[in-house]
Amino acid sequence: MSDLQRIGSGSTTLAHGAELSETLEAWRDSDRQAHVVQFYETEAFLTDDVSRFIGMALGAGDAGVVIATKEHRQGIAQGLEVRGLDMDRAIVQGRYVALDAAETLAKFMTGGLPDADRFNHVIGDVITRAKRAASGRQTRIAAFGEMVALLWAEGNYNAAIRLEQLWNGLSETHSFSLRCAYPMSGFAGNGHSEPFLKICAEHSSVVPAESYAALVAEEEKGRAIAYLQQKAQALETETALRRSEERFRILVEGVQDYAIYSLDPNGVITSWNSGARRIKGYTAEEIIGQSFARFYTPEDSERGLPAKVLQIAREEGHYEGEGWRVRKDGSTFWSSVVVTPLRDERGAVIGFSKITRDITERKALLERIQLHADEVEKTQESLRRLSGQLLQVQDDERRRLARELHDGAGQVLAALNMNLESLQDAIKDQLPANLGRRLADSIRLANQVIKETRTLSYLLHPPLLDEAGLLDALHWFVGGFIERSGIQTALEVPSDFPRLSRHLETAIFRIIQEALTNIHRHSGSRTAGIHLAVSAGEIHLTVSDQGRGVASASTSAGPNGGRKLGVGLAGMRERVLQMGGHFEIVAANPGTILKAIFPCKQQTD
Repeated sequence: MSDLQRIGSGSTTLAHGAELSETLEAWRDSDRQAHVVQFYETEAFLTDDVSRFIGMALGAGDAGVVIATKEHRQGIAQGLEVRGLDMDRAIVQGRYVALDAAETLAKFMTGGLPDADRFNHVIGDVITRAKRAASGRQTRIAAFGEMVALLWAEGNYNAAIRLEQLWNGLSETHSFSLRCAYPMSGFAGNGHSEPFLKICAEHSSVVPAESYAALVAEEEKGRAIAYLQQKAQALETETALRRSEERFRILVEGVQDYAIYSLDPNGVITSWNSGARRIKGYTAEEIIGQSFARFYTPEDSERGLPAKVLQIAREEGHYEGEGWRVRKDGSTFWSSVVVTPLRDERGAVIGFSKITRDITERKALLERIQLHADEVEKTQESLRRLSGQLLQVQDDERRRLARELHDGAGQVLAALNMNLESLQDAIKDQLPANLGRRLADSIRLANQVIKETRTLSYLLHPPLLDEAGLLDALHWFVGGFIERSGIQTALEVPSDFPRLSRHLETAIFRIIQEALTNIHRHSGSRTAGIHLAVSAGEIHLTVSDQGRGVASASTSAGPNGGRKLGVGLAGMRERVLQMGGHFEIVAANPGTILKAIFPCKQQTD
């Protein structure tokens, strides 16, 4: 019976006591919760190393768990038997558990990733059963897991790293020492460096390869691991850089809408993309090595513009501009240009990148839009003049109608009233009572018509507006509005408010007139306020109420137009614009505030 068999069965001999003691101490001094990753190059080295690792646990009376491929399970079992272990006895006792890696992995994989709950249940149950089967009060478990290597071989790197993390989590509730293994052939790809470093980070120690076992000093082992990591990082960095450069080259080369090329410090072309060929007409063979100044018009070249472009880019960090450029066939196009200096690590300019875009069509479109805008502006100006003329005609017509009502129909009605009153005085004692009452009603109706005709005449155009000015006309109109509507209206005007031009006074009066009419018809407010003031050479008018408010919170209009308004509001807005002012309607919560600002045009005649 071998020494390890005697240890496994609980018996020892004095002849081999020293060797057995060393074997036991090696296992007992090892980290019982270590998580070591083994990178191997040959299958024989792996199975020999794992059989030694598991054999120490079994030889000490503890338990071993192997989750591996069929070939590796067989190789590990042979290695254990060579070391003199009674494997049949260990299996019967339950101290040695060997499981198939693929079958075990399938029990807790979900959606391409290991499920934490299933993993803890499946693997935790295996560890628990092995621990119960082992003898001793401080049982140690040695486990070897090859499931991560299967995931890695499938290219499922995230799942492999996740499984390593689940092993670490399980070690917090179960005491065991774990060995994982990956073949070095699985790390030959350009994209393996980052996952490799993540794997190393999940382990308490790393065994890089077979040669590592020959190293004795811990410092030498550390240097070996560091070198492997640095090599992987350097490989990944170099590969990433090459890929990035290649992607960028392909990207630049494939751009058709922009001419992208590089220059040396003197403006000589050093690279040329397909977009440059399409826009400028030169092939790379024709233009590389030539000065970029050949793209400029003779006039720009005489002004020294090419050199100025590079100077500005060098001094300010970039240059942006537009201008005419010349193609190979001599035709010109309008270009948008961006030039950026390229600097070395010391900050010295080693060249320039230049991006050019043909925006001839956009320039032509903008010119057409500008031409159309000018035409629209002219049309709007014509419409404004026409609108002003219509307003003037309207005001003149109101003045004419007011005068005709006052001087024509008003005088006739006054004469009729006088005749009726004379007739009443002449025959009042001769008429029957019922005819006397009818005559009195006729006189009363005539007086009412005269009053309403006079009011209508004044509303069309109050004589006070021309004779006494805006203030007297407003006082008369506001007084009549309060009497007719019952809406208490406050008129605030400074005592030194000046006389304005006839057209401006008419415009302000009409705006106030229309605003109060809207308040009466639509707002439901019982109060209104009018405020007139002069400030900084401008007339400020505000009309407010406490009613239902406007549909929109804000409606403004300046010289260039505004949103669609109702007929009354549109008329007010147009009057303001005719005077060169600004018109705005805002919600007051409650109510509405109308604001109008006019340039102060005082009376000159």
